[in-house]
Amino acid sequence: MPCSMNKQKGFSLPEVLLAMALMILVVTALAGYHRALVDGAATLSQYRQLWRSAWQQTQRYPRPVDDGWRVNRMQTTRQRCVSISVIITTPVGKQGQMTRLHCPVSQ
Repeated sequence: MPCSMNKQKGFSLPEVLLAMALMILVVTALAGYHRALVDGAATLSQYRQLWRSAWQQTQRYPRPVDDGWRVNRMQTTRQRCVSISVIITTPVGKQGQMTRLHCPVSQ
């Protein structure tokens, strides 16, 4: 054998296969973690939109809701104060409930 063949350096086939298997395992785990983060962010965004819409519906003069959203709004008056209760349902079926009391400012 020539002298240059004995001194070649590199990785053996089992080492390369093990490294590839570990890389695939790590990439798969990171992809699952990323998916969980994205799903969590989407859920949080939906809840924020739900509560923002509920807050808008408890105003004295609410804006119309988006298509697919349902609102059950009840307004009562006692001693110059107006109580507004809202149950709002998203197009996917999630619900939020909020009650707000509007009282005039005493002079």
